[in-house]
Amino acid sequence: MSMRRRIGWILLLVAASSAGAADFTVTTPAIAGPPEIGFDSGLSSAGRLDAAYAAKADGPGNPTSFPFTWSNVPPGTKALALILDDPDARLVLASHGITAPSFLHWLATDIDPALGRLPANASAALPSLVQGKNGGGQIGYRGPQPPADFPPNTGKRLIHVYRLALYALSSPTGLPRGFTLEELRAAIKGKVLGEARLNISYSND
Repeated sequence: MSMRRRIGWILLLVAASSAGAADFTVTTPAIAGPPEIGFDSGLSSAGRLDAAYAAKADGPGNPTSFPFTWSNVPPGTKALALILDDPDARLVLASHGITAPSFLHWLATDIDPALGRLPANASAALPSLVQGKNGGGQIGYRGPQPPADFPPNTGKRLIHVYRLALYALSSPTGLPRGFTLEELRAAIKGKVLGEARLNISYSND
């Protein structure tokens, strides 16, 4: 076989392998409806979050995390880490004198990829889940709670889009419970094999 023909066969095999590889994805049954656009971020959502996992603007917070599943984790993945934040909270935070690019709703790390899913309320009911501090300083999930009227006294119904990022890691981070976003970012540096994202919207009417 000529060198040219060998190279051709190699290229065909590589192309076939790439075509058959499925993407690392994350999905949730807790959303419904058409896509919505974040009022400040301009991000498009995959659907609106069920109110069971959010909170009224003037009510108590909601620690009941939504369920989600993942599939096609990259080969060699030993752990998963997640970040859930709200970039549409930037202007709301600024109105309170806080400068931040987003509000952090959930951090978790060293999730066993073989689980394939986290059930509803995993943040509170799954003792093995290693979680970090959210934007309010609490450990675990803090459900969406956007203001119903922002800017104040305008009567505007503003849609927030929440970004769920799931990272496939080559090894666990070893972080303790109560870690921060900065600590997580430092711990996963050089370990990320893949990333799955899902945008979810919510607003308080």
